[in-house]
Amino acid sequence: MALITEHLKAQGLIEAAWVKASQASFPRHTHDEYVLCANLAGVERVWLDGKVSDVSAGSVTLYNPLAVQGSEFGPQGVEYVSLHLDAQALHRVVLDNQLDGPQACPVFEQGVLPHAPGLLGAIVAFANAGKANGEPQEQAFLTLLAHLLQRDSALAGEQAAAMGWVQDYMRAHLGEGLDLQALADVAGLSKYHFVRCFRKATGLAPLQYLMQLRLMEARRLLRLHQHPLDVANALGFYDQSHFINAFRKVMGVTPNTYAQAL
Repeated sequence: MALITEHLKAQGLIEAAWVKASQASFPRHTHDEYVLCANLAGVERVWLDGKVSDVSAGSVTLYNPLAVQGSEFGPQGVEYVSLHLDAQALHRVVLDNQLDGPQACPVFEQGVLPHAPGLLGAIVAFANAGKANGEPQEQAFLTLLAHLLQRDSALAGEQAAAMGWVQDYMRAHLGEGLDLQALADVAGLSKYHFVRCFRKATGLAPLQYLMQLRLMEARRLLRLHQHPLDVANALGFYDQSHFINAFRKVMGVTPNTYAQAL
């Protein structure tokens, strides 16, 4: 099998997964959470901000919410632990525990972190928390948070106002049959200029980005125990097969498998 994903933890704040992959890829996509990955073995090739980088064993990758990224795994295989941290929940934990850190959702320097052994160890420790010989989950999470917040923050890249309007419109109309013309009208641009500007701002074409937003919402609804068929209908997928294929392409598992793991 080219891609094996075992969901280790799933709760409102954070999701953890252990992944083994070979001769597989995740096409360009995005998430509404922070994504942290600890590479345990092999080499992953990632695309981020228009650049391609190799992630060797012992390295960490860090992505801010809504960063567009993609991955490829060669025949030698890769093994890694992946964490998805909810941005608003992360901010609440910082405030509730009076931790040192920014007073708003932080924006971290993202990409490949080849020299972050403390953060890598904290990611693995959290994935193993609660198991035999593992530390308590809350302690493991706060340790992870401390390592994460010690990293220098960076300013978010600016986007044109029109692109922001379109992204907000997409989020408000996920279940509707939006096309390029409708989205270009929201931006007040021709379709050509809209597609060119949107891809430059996000790294994805508009309808690809819309699909990513739908899949993020699908994950949220599945976490609320909604039936996959109801989720597909609510989010405007053509049929159940379309939803299953789109979800598996990004998440590595079917919606049913994801829901059962919760």
